[in-house]
Amino acid sequence: MPECEGASITTRLARTADGPRCAEIYLASRRAAFHWQPAATFVLDDYPRANEDEEVWVAETHGVVVGFASIYRPENFVHNLFVDPRWQHRGIGSLLLDHACSHLFRPARLSCLAANQGARAFYERNGWVMAPTAVSLLEPYVVYLK
Repeated sequence: MPECEGASITTRLARTADGPRCAEIYLASRRAAFHWQPAATFVLDDYPRANEDEEVWVAETHGVVVGFASIYRPENFVHNLFVDPRWQHRGIGSLLLDHACSHLFRPARLSCLAANQGARAFYERNGWVMAPTAVSLLEPYVVYLK
């Protein structure tokens, strides 16, 4: 379990009360990562729709949620992985990704926007291998397997 500035980071299944904090992280992270899209296209209400019917795990330190991952077990799919921008580059994303995958059969899958070079480099550093690219009607995605 990583330590961030002396703080131990733990993972647990999200509770209903974590929803507003996860929505804040989802909003801030997407605005920071998807710099090519207008920030106004992202709103707090996106979070509940993005995680409907999924199992959400959070990373926290001292009772503060600093990131989350959501999985959709029927498809062995990691759907969302977001860390508060103020807490990035401290091993939290890797911890959440490993934890999420421990609840999925292999091969696990995930996808990310092809234009999101930072996320793609992160997944590849964490041992994910690119599969044939799936293209949506809106934006091209890269699919990864592990």
